[in-house]
Amino acid sequence: MSKTQLAKAYGVDIRTFNKWVKNFKKEIGKQMGRLYTPHQVNVIFREIGYPDIRIINDYIFYGLEERFGN
Repeated sequence: MSKTQLAKAYGVDIRTFNKWVKNFKKEIGKQMGRLYTPHQVNVIFREIGYPDIRIINDYIFYGLEERFGN
């Protein structure tokens, strides 16, 4: 997931999200490209808490529909 997608999932601005993760960047590790790895996303969830699962599900299913159709 990207920072933008995670910020949307938490219902905050990207700047707010960046401030949140700034405190535990070492635990997250270096972002490769524009997406966080699944492990990094799990670290973020563990540190901040889980966002609304419906938003995450919408992201996952929307992505699958875009790739494979309905």
